[in-house]
Amino acid sequence: VGVERCFALKKTPVNFKSELKMLKLFLLNLVLSIIPQLCLSLKDGSVQIPVTDSYLTPTTILAIGPDTDQTYLRVLLSTASSETWVPSVDCNPLFTWCRQHRHYNYKESNTYVDSHRNFTTHFLDHVLTGRVTSDRVELGEEVILDFEFGEAISSHIDFTYSEHDGVVGLGPKKTCTTGTPLTVRLLNAGLDDAVFSFSFSSDDKGSLVIGEVQHDKYTGNIVWSKIVSEERWQITSDSLRIGSSTLCGAECVTEFNTEIEMIIGPTDQVEQIYKLLDAREIPGVTIRSVECAKVDSFPDLTFSVKGHQLTITSEDYVERSEVVHKVQLCFLMITAVEEEVDDRWIMGTLAHKAVYVVYDFGRNLVGLAEAA
Repeated sequence: VGVERCFALKKTPVNFKSELKMLKLFLLNLVLSIIPQLCLSLKDGSVQIPVTDSYLTPTTILAIGPDTDQTYLRVLLSTASSETWVPSVDCNPLFTWCRQHRHYNYKESNTYVDSHRNFTTHFLDHVLTGRVTSDRVELGEEVILDFEFGEAISSHIDFTYSEHDGVVGLGPKKTCTTGTPLTVRLLNAGLDDAVFSFSFSSDDKGSLVIGEVQHDKYTGNIVWSKIVSEERWQITSDSLRIGSSTLCGAECVTEFNTEIEMIIGPTDQVEQIYKLLDAREIPGVTIRSVECAKVDSFPDLTFSVKGHQLTITSEDYVERSEVVHKVQLCFLMITAVEEEVDDRWIMGTLAHKAVYVVYDFGRNLVGLAEAA
């Protein structure tokens, strides 16, 4: 039986190559005054993961190995992928991502089993390769024996990432190169309610719950939609607009993705938002600033699903940051993708504050409701 554990997670300074990641580090250094503390526990057949800052992508601790000698790694809970991987002790130290993160050392685990397979996965537009391993894994009091995951050893080019060491995949795809996905293991184990959801409150505290719908986290009714992709939590929305301006007409593909913080959309549609909100360029990055005094008057971002209107207010899509006493900067947390995405809008972690999202991995559905 596992033991409930809480951990204080410290920010890790990293030199990011991505413009958004560079600005994210800047925002974190300005905004975060409380070190995120995460705690895992299992109660009544559900796993609950409290999170203390909603603008961080959801992260928790994965304990690997025998209970007498475990390795603790900080992992991103990603709905963008079904693959689970962590840096291997055998990763190439010439790579920055290998040097900057904690490793899983199979040599120190007597419950380790070599699966004799290799894997290839994509993360942040990069390709990671390595071997598939099986070991004992703990999520709070839940013990998963012989859980397969990838040990990342190499990548096609060097890159950096922050906050977490590896990834636990919560995507809808039922097969992956790093072994049986966690959601499939839960289904095979007979989980009564094959759902999970994230919720975030106004004081930047929240949780991930697997195994039940959090009925106190939403208002009204949940509207359910079948996903339109085997690999991504994507649904078809009726429309998306900001105020009275329509950004996307019928059959807009909307993706829910906890691997990113922001809301991302096609360039031409995001440019309409920039113009409407008078969003100003920041030299060297693609994210834009807006005038703080006008934020309260900014229109809502609304998307419609099966006739239900779901609203993201300016308080959700604008990040306020106090640089010095009573001096604020405001950043628009909506940005454009670099490549064409065919009207696909990606709702990152911040969108989960305004909208309660239920991921049903048993029936491949997404449920949406206004967050309480």
